[in-house]
Amino acid sequence: MEKEYYKETNYRDYLYSGVIGFLMRWQHRLLSPNIYNNCEKVLEIGPGYEPHIKYKKINYKEYYCLELDSNLNHKEYYNNYFPDVIFKTYDGKKLDFPENFFDRIVISHTLEHIPDFESFLNEMMRVLKKGCVISIASPCDNGFLWRLGRFFLKKTYHKIKKTPEIEYDYYMAKEHINTIFQIISILKKNFNIQSEIFLPFRIRIIDLNLIHICHVIKK
Repeated sequence: MEKEYYKETNYRDYLYSGVIGFLMRWQHRLLSPNIYNNCEKVLEIGPGYEPHIKYKKINYKEYYCLELDSNLNHKEYYNNYFPDVIFKTYDGKKLDFPENFFDRIVISHTLEHIPDFESFLNEMMRVLKKGCVISIASPCDNGFLWRLGRFFLKKTYHKIKKTPEIEYDYYMAKEHINTIFQIISILKKNFNIQSEIFLPFRIRIIDLNLIHICHVIKK
């Protein structure tokens, strides 16, 4: 069912077209403020077919992308369109890099999918150099505006695409296993948040926004 949904709605086009696409591209621009644009070794986790560097020019010597599933032709895609990127796969739990290896980590719309994401945050911190940053973007799921948007999408876009509502709800329930409330609570409890932004309205209220961006510094 999950694969049928992915194929039917053409998920890449869905995320990066129309109003949603505008919001996602805006998010990428804000995810790399100038202060974090010059890093020697950068790791991006879970970019799918839409790596951060497709939307924001940053300076680096080595750029790594990690993906879970090597059967979606990610490697071939990166070889063709991003040949300077070092593409690898991983098991979703352990990062096969030495301690203090990266100057920056980018993870966009991925933490909500990861079981035991608190342990995974610690794993990211392990491979990050001291004083360096993890840049995180997450959907404001299960906030009010997010749930309202999801309702209207089911009644408009997905109705046009003839996606059954129960199939869409099932997919989201399987994929978005962590809410924004869980993500922010654990980040604030255990890590040093340097700055945070809410989109599209900028006010610091989860229920009135769709995307949360923050930068976490390793002390």
